[in-house]
Amino acid sequence: MSHPLRWLALVALEQPVLPTFEHLAAWYGERFPDDPQPALASATDKLLTFTIGDLTAAITLIPRPIPWSQLEGPCATAWYWPEAPEEMRDHAAHLLVAVVDEGGKSIEKAATLTRLTAATVAATPSVGVFWGPGRLVHAPGAFAEQAIQMRPDNLPLFLWIDFRVEQTEDGVYRLYSTGLEALGESEIEVERFDGSPQELLDFVYNFAHYLIDQKKVIRDGDTIGLTDAVQVTAHRGPSMLGGDLEVIQLQFEVNGS
Repeated sequence: MSHPLRWLALVALEQPVLPTFEHLAAWYGERFPDDPQPALASATDKLLTFTIGDLTAAITLIPRPIPWSQLEGPCATAWYWPEAPEEMRDHAAHLLVAVVDEGGKSIEKAATLTRLTAATVAATPSVGVFWGPGRLVHAPGAFAEQAIQMRPDNLPLFLWIDFRVEQTEDGVYRLYSTGLEALGESEIEVERFDGSPQELLDFVYNFAHYLIDQKKVIRDGDTIGLTDAVQVTAHRGPSMLGGDLEVIQLQFEVNGS
């Protein structure tokens, strides 16, 4: 299904400033010379619209903060950016960066929005990024750095997907993702993992990259060897969080454990 506002990021600003197209396009062209370049369609004091290859995009200045109710949860769970609540709570305005969902490949739209958001961050007094499809917040510098490093075999999944790890008992963790559905894949859940949270995160990250990169259809009962010692069995079923969403449920088997 097409969602016109699915591909959306918000850039929190110290001051209400719309970047100039020239500054944005120059930064974009220098960092992403082999990718389709932005071509300006129209500009006002609060709106830039342009095409990027076959896609239509826009940057809109909103002269007020992102509602804290929208940011509080993502900031509180941003373990990779402990300063998120402090940095994002008192911003003055924000930019709405959007790629119009007109069909085509989800990965191309995600990559285009990532590059455009990184250029926007670099061209403005930005203090943080809210990534809409995964409901994540990111520090501006970290976002731009991961965007620049993006390659087909090195997708910035930590920018796009919230891999939420929660401890359920001593030495036992669970995980659920948000953001894979926007990329055309099923969300991933692990109800129980005995081991370290970093191991769990690494395994699921690699599995998600495998799903997207290989365009692999995962069927109920499929097994995948993540390493020589770790095998995972995938099942399809309802989310452990409730609701009607069908997810991929992973069960881990570690040889010798």
